[in-house]
Amino acid sequence: MPTFLVVGAGTTGIGAAVRLTELGIDHLVVDAGDRLGGMSASVTDEAGFTWDLGGHVLHSHFEEFDRAVEASGVGLNHVTRNGWVWLRGDGPQSLLPTPIQQQLTELPTDLYPDAPVAHLGDYYRNNFGRDLYDGFFEPYNRKMWTLPLHDIDHEWTSLRSGSAARNVPVLGLAGGPPAPASTFPYPIGGTGALWQAVHDKLMTPDSVRLRTRVLDVDPVARVARLDDGGTVSYQFCISTAPVTTALGWIGWSEPAQTLRASRLHAVGLGYRGEPPPALADKTWLYCPAESVPWYRATMLSNYDAANAGPGRWNILCEVPVFAQAPISVSEAVDGVQRSLQLLGADPARVVSRFSDTLDFGYPVPTLGRDRLLREADERLRAHGIYSRGRFGGWRYESSNQDYGYVQGRQAVDNALSGAPEDVYWHPERF
Repeated sequence: MPTFLVVGAGTTGIGAAVRLTELGIDHLVVDAGDRLGGMSASVTDEAGFTWDLGGHVLHSHFEEFDRAVEASGVGLNHVTRNGWVWLRGDGPQSLLPTPIQQQLTELPTDLYPDAPVAHLGDYYRNNFGRDLYDGFFEPYNRKMWTLPLHDIDHEWTSLRSGSAARNVPVLGLAGGPPAPASTFPYPIGGTGALWQAVHDKLMTPDSVRLRTRVLDVDPVARVARLDDGGTVSYQFCISTAPVTTALGWIGWSEPAQTLRASRLHAVGLGYRGEPPPALADKTWLYCPAESVPWYRATMLSNYDAANAGPGRWNILCEVPVFAQAPISVSEAVDGVQRSLQLLGADPARVVSRFSDTLDFGYPVPTLGRDRLLREADERLRAHGIYSRGRFGGWRYESSNQDYGYVQGRQAVDNALSGAPEDVYWHPERF
């Protein structure tokens, strides 16, 4: 039997599998999807456009991650960082460079950084003032999280991976010198190309079974039942399935009623010709305006021209799905196309419409989340289950790709020797 069962072949599952390969320990990785990378996968559609499933920017705080990127052999573009806010969603005239708080003509006078903070809304109001709160921070965050800010904790803002530490390579991604802060590295071929190459170069051959779902787990016998009719016995399980799913395996259902995940439609439009001037040099845009369906748009062809191909360009928009008033995929695609037309994108030049609904977009750092996760971790580890990764760990502030990769490695080391898992619980230390 494999000593380790790894559930999920995203960044965390791959990190765990690479570590197990280094140690020569028997393991099996199963993933219900049909490709490697999880939330960091890339999809190429029938028209030849490549889509990431979000606006991924590659950071590194860890030598282990740098070594994996270098060993993958994947080339990196160093993309000029050029993010903007589309403040009113009414045309190019309301585009402002980020960070938006640096675009004020005069400083706000209603700042109270030492005032009491009960939730994320208080944090933004106290630190940025009422005008910025009302015009950007409140509507943008509500669109992104799909919840009112008074339901969201503020503590993650000081723990967010990279928020208080260098967001540059430790040794230089792919062995080169650290990139300047004005640029960021992006894998040629999309983020999914990186994780496919890490698998090919650093993981045990034939250790991954795609299109294989874990149906349930006997936590006492430590046996997982798979949807292909087989079973897998294990000593330890590194699970990147949603922690609510893992807790169901051990019969604890309360977290499924209290933990919250955003839901979104990833909508991509591929165009022939050149992008309009308003989008030609952008990397990403944030939009708080209620009239625009998306909260973030990523110019993927500016990350890598091959994502679109010669004489074409593509943009991916993240459209929130609110429980109270859900938007359909067709409505989302139509709304995205209309909004981009206001920025000069000619709908007659659209040659590809891509969409993918993500039932798990972001793990929301709701009030009381950490107390629940501590108890969940204790209960799961009593059965040899380490629930880690973006939704396995449910900690947004620990879920960048480099953090996810090292979470998997550290989970293996903790299972074997009790080594600390600082990347999961203490991202602010890196």
